[in-house]
Amino acid sequence: MSRGEKLRDVPLKRDETWWLHPALRGRQSLPTDAAAGGMPHRWVHSSASAAREETNVDDDSPHADFAKILYRLNGSRPGPVRGFYVIVGVEPGRYAVGQLCADPHFPVQLFEDLVFPTEERARDTAAAMRAASPPLSI
Repeated sequence: MSRGEKLRDVPLKRDETWWLHPALRGRQSLPTDAAAGGMPHRWVHSSASAAREETNVDDDSPHADFAKILYRLNGSRPGPVRGFYVIVGVEPGRYAVGQLCADPHFPVQLFEDLVFPTEERARDTAAAMRAASPPLSI
């Protein structure tokens, strides 16, 4: 078998979100400190994440443009973005799993019941959640 034949047998999957920063894809932790570039967030329970109230993404807040991008990634729906779980360093030695939201005031919701002592455990939990609920195709 030639090298070209071997390469054709490998199934390739396109990463629809290649252009997003790794932190927004859950591959590194986001800061919560506004001075360090952190985004506003709210705490919720993980079981209540799908039942968030509707929000208007057309707003004049500093994160309105980001909310519009998340709105599009979410199938033109406000609220939590399916499959976009992130890791947030809430303080030294505490990492929370969160989810991006198409909300200009609180673009990140953190799960109060999913806080871990290491970034690795939080990342593993976020990866499992992402596998159970993959992002919508753009």
